[in-house]
Amino acid sequence: MLKHKATCCSRLTVWLASLSLMLMATLSHGDPQNKLTLYLGGNNASGYLADLLQQALQATGHDVEIVTRGTFPTTRLERMLSEGTISVMMLGETSIRNREFLPIRVGMTNNLVNHRILFVPNGQEEAYIGIRTLTDLIERQKVAGVGSSWRDYGIWNANGLPAVAIDGDWKRVYKMVASGNRGIDYLPRGAHEIAMEWPHHPELSVEPSLVLVYDRDHILYVSPNHADLYPVLAEALLRAEQSGLLAAVAHTHFQAVFEPPINLHSRHRIQLQLDEAPVASEPVATR
Repeated sequence: MLKHKATCCSRLTVWLASLSLMLMATLSHGDPQNKLTLYLGGNNASGYLADLLQQALQATGHDVEIVTRGTFPTTRLERMLSEGTISVMMLGETSIRNREFLPIRVGMTNNLVNHRILFVPNGQEEAYIGIRTLTDLIERQKVAGVGSSWRDYGIWNANGLPAVAIDGDWKRVYKMVASGNRGIDYLPRGAHEIAMEWPHHPELSVEPSLVLVYDRDHILYVSPNHADLYPVLAEALLRAEQSGLLAAVAHTHFQAVFEPPINLHSRHRIQLQLDEAPVASEPVATR
């Protein structure tokens, strides 16, 4: 009788140990059905985007693997998004993009990208002294250089500001502005972008006092070839925005916007009007 009880206890111990190991494996690896793989293109903000998506999806119960495909010009990355080589991309909203991709309308940079600060040639900072209004800026007839796929081009034109659209790799604009002889006076960049970039461009200066603002943050576009990700990402990002997670991640990554030479909070704000009301495509996640 005692031997039988000992055998039962031994079997129970083995069973409980096996169950414990199974539970530990489940907790460690998550539900395989909730495992997601996202493919991103590389750029200055890809680390932020990866971190935000990782935390937002984990907060809604998903295990996430993020793969970066490489760094390419924006126009090339948009083709990759269309082909499905990358899953998602953070971009300014336009009607054309809304027709080609699946837009999730959550402000992805906590309104940093739509606070535009100017790269100018070294020694040209004084050319912007005394500008207090949009009319003042228009009268100076300073010409912006922007990527042809940027929404800035339409917004600058709608506000009467001269702008040149650069096809292909827009990063040529850094040298074009620095040269002072290419007909381009400045390069507008989002507050977080210029905060990351200025140490790498000693040939340029950060204009010290102005910030040009329009009311449209970047959003997340999902490739139609990865449409199954859309509802999962839409829910996760909406929750991240509402809970304050998105703002917290942005603050962690982009604290430099509040430090010299960016000093976002102390700049004089010039409000710009949008160029158009984007035509939404379905499905669309809204606040």
